[in-house]
Amino acid sequence: MKPLKFYLKKAQKQGWAIGQFNFSTIEVFEAIMEAAKKSKSPVILGTSEGEANFFGMEQAIFLRDYYRKKFNIPVFLNLDHGSNLSYIKKAVESGYDAIHFDGSKLPIKKNIELLKKIRRIVNSKAILEGELGTIGGNSGLRKNLPKMGKLTEISAVKDFVKQSKIDSLAVSVGTIHGIYPNEPGIDFERLKKIRQKTNAFLVLHAGSGVAENDIKKAINSGIVKININSELRLIWRKGLEKAFKNNLEEFKPYSCLADVKKNIEKKVEEKIKIFNSKNKFTLPNF
Repeated sequence: MKPLKFYLKKAQKQGWAIGQFNFSTIEVFEAIMEAAKKSKSPVILGTSEGEANFFGMEQAIFLRDYYRKKFNIPVFLNLDHGSNLSYIKKAVESGYDAIHFDGSKLPIKKNIELLKKIRRIVNSKAILEGELGTIGGNSGLRKNLPKMGKLTEISAVKDFVKQSKIDSLAVSVGTIHGIYPNEPGIDFERLKKIRQKTNAFLVLHAGSGVAENDIKKAINSGIVKININSELRLIWRKGLEKAFKNNLEEFKPYSCLADVKKNIEKKVEEKIKIFNSKNKFTLPNF
């Protein structure tokens, strides 16, 4: 199977993006896999440290390998917002395909220093993603916009990528973690200038709730990976609420979760279409 870097380079060259979809339960995992299979799209499965602790890192690795063979699709695992070096090392040794170190709240010098250490841990075993600037908000449905994070400084991009030796750069250009009634909007001029400063794979975090046209414009401006989490979590919760509301006496998990799984699969298919990653590999050989 071609490595993740192959698909990131392909996306960068051809002008599309790979979706990273986070999960912490088996039905969400399987829904993502079904959508990827139907769409013939490479996908990245994301687990934060909290999600990996809940689901099980070894289980995630096992299922990634199982579905690679079962569906014959390029599926990859990313440790999302990693911060603990020992946990990052465990993820690399377990076989994760990518590591995102979130040093965004640290001084740039310290952020680079830790990324250098992680680069030595990762070596060439996985894609290393660093973050420059801070992305505010929290995963979930929110009523009010939080305080904006610090946007990525264009002047710092080139040296940051060069010194830290990262493969991918998570940028702060206006998106916020969570879903809000009114999104603040993406600073596309900033994004374009960042792209001019580096050939690193640009990553858009907090993609949930961002308008379709803005997503497409972001891809045209250089984004090659987009993270989706809050939208899937919201579908999961609303689906369970609806199931129990319709039948308070229901207690069979497969009855309660059937629509949850189906609706998450539908949402992932929708995102894949927007990201233009549909049909980006051919079955059975890719």
